[in-house]
Amino acid sequence: MNHEMREVLDLTAHFQTEAEKILRYELNPFVEGDSIAEHLARAARLLTYLTPGLKEEFPDQPTLVGDIFVCLMVHDDDEIIEGFDIPTAIKNHDVKNDEEISAFAQSISGLSEDRQKFLIETFSSFRNKSSLAAKIAKALDNITGNQLVIEQKIGLINPDSARFCIEYAQKVTGVSKVIDELVTAQIEQVVEGREKLKADQHEIWRISKVSNLPGTSKVKELLDIDVMNHVLDKSKVYTTLVDL
Repeated sequence: MNHEMREVLDLTAHFQTEAEKILRYELNPFVEGDSIAEHLARAARLLTYLTPGLKEEFPDQPTLVGDIFVCLMVHDDDEIIEGFDIPTAIKNHDVKNDEEISAFAQSISGLSEDRQKFLIETFSSFRNKSSLAAKIAKALDNITGNQLVIEQKIGLINPDSARFCIEYAQKVTGVSKVIDELVTAQIEQVVEGREKLKADQHEIWRISKVSNLPGTSKVKELLDIDVMNHVLDKSKVYTTLVDL
């Protein structure tokens, strides 16, 4: 029996099934659904669609897309190990890198040394943003994380939630022309999404009703705020519309 291949299969089963159980956005009142497994699949799909542009931009790095992919696949393994996902706006990023790397190393200790080395280097590079692949993987992580807020619309009404999406995307600019174009497009989605909501009286009424608001004036007032010039208050990113 090939014991190491059994360990590979068991690890894959464990991390995949746990990733399917752990929900993201649990303290975010504006987003429903999305597990870590779904997040990884979405990020991998986004990378797939960007592949031609990345290959054109970085022709001297033939392994780049593959390196980004493996970085994405393990980047949330610390959350799978811990069993929960801390909401982005209240998470203290990068303060536990050494602990997370150590826990990750322990979780794969049954693998051969060469596999351990490859995986630990990949996971560590994401935590430390120490390679181009890791920086692009982080960009895709942020952009993917914003997508559900934009798609589900209600999170765009709270100006701090919308502004957080903008700044979360802006954080990952400068690493790639392709990524910068993607960030610009996503920020446009935030602004245009709010403008479309402003013109959709039926949707304003529906959201006001499900948010337990007495009328539509609160939603209209919030949508009139210029989100591009709004000063972010992170303490209000997850504040419900009724409490704003």
